Amino acid sequence: MSPNDVSNSISGSRGLGGFTITEGDTRSFIDLIYQHSGIVLTLDKKNLITSRLHKRLKALGFTSFHQYLGYLQSASDRAVEIVAMIDEITTNKTAFFREPHHFEFLTSKVLPDLVTSEWSMLNIWCAGCSTGEEPYTLAMVLAEYFGTTRNFNILASDLSTQALQTAHRAVYPNDLGDPIPFGLRQKYTLTGRGSQAGRFRIVPELRERVTFQHINLIDRALDVPGEINIIFCRNVMIYFDKKTRTCLVSNFARILNGDGYLFIGHSETLGDLDHRFVQVRPTVYVHQ
Repeated sequence: MSPNDVSNSISGSRGLGGFTITEGDTRSFIDLIYQHSGIVLTLDKKNLITSRLHKRLKALGFTSFHQYLGYLQSASDRAVEIVAMIDEITTNKTAFFREPHHFEFLTSKVLPDLVTSEWSMLNIWCAGCSTGEEPYTLAMVLAEYFGTTRNFNILASDLSTQALQTAHRAVYPNDLGDPIPFGLRQKYTLTGRGSQAGRFRIVPELRERVTFQHINLIDRALDVPGEINIIFCRNVMIYFDKKTRTCLVSNFARILNGDGYLFIGHSETLGDLDHRFVQVRPTVYVHQ
């Protein structure tokens, strides 16, 4: 047994699959995750870290988290693996028509106030789109509101490349479509047959309105193409500390057009931040 093995047997613990992890390595993973994603984890999340990352150790042939950590810190191709690591850590919880009051307010207040006859394009950014349910919900709502009279584009971004692959395919189990109103589901989804039985897909007319892009929201030079009129960033900032949230909201203010709107999650607030927004509804803000 090597000195390192002795150290691990004394100060470490066994994670899923028998892989060893020490408290020091757990802290290093927490720091690395924060550095590259802004996600704040604490030592009591050690089991979460080990359970979600053990498959990366198996895939790469490592026998301990210490080996994997060394690879993430020093390998020449570590940037690719860091993306894979963050994919495993991130929680991609979402749903069609989640927090429906936001879509009601969008059609009853925001769009009538925001859209003028001079506009040729409405641009919405879903920042933290997960597996695509939110941007496709928006596409349905906007298609119903505008019909064929106006163009709109939706930029949908996420940190997780796995989630973006699912979103781009736009294929979902039937039960995930339960929150979609019956008429909209008939109009905007395709029922799977044969090998796709039990699934549905978003229709091409809506899929072509949504562009998916890998974007890290903690990038201080955060930028997106085009003029953005509305940002949906819901249930994302709950994973960030105040410093990261302040920087992100500042970037949102810079990116949004004048009088643009920001929608955040029901458990989030801008109340503790310095910002350039005015609250018009709980979790809905307009750019000053």
